Amino acid sequence: MTKTWSDEELEAAVRSYLEMKDKELKGIKFSKVDYYRKLSKKFERSEKSFEYRMQNISFVFSQLGREWVTGLKPAMNVGSHVFGRIDEIIERIEKEK
Repeated sequence: MTKTWSDEELEAAVRSYLEMKDKELKGIKFSKVDYYRKLSKKFERSEKSFEYRMQNISFVFSQLGREWVTGLKPAMNVGSHVFGRIDEIIERIEKEK
């Protein structure tokens, strides 16, 4: 059975994604794998699951008409409930700035 993603896990993934997007826009080099590894250790999920979640976040970005992180091709099979949660988290974090 697949473990449901907690709000804390989703928020950490979105924060990491937005950080990568910001670095990309500023021309700062970064390693996506380093982000996956850090999240994997913190939440006891595989690096691959975080990579796939980042692709879901790219899908949310694409549906909002926004550019996504290069190399994180949008993965369409994000559930509507999770899509909404990711969208809300993006909006909340961007309002903090």
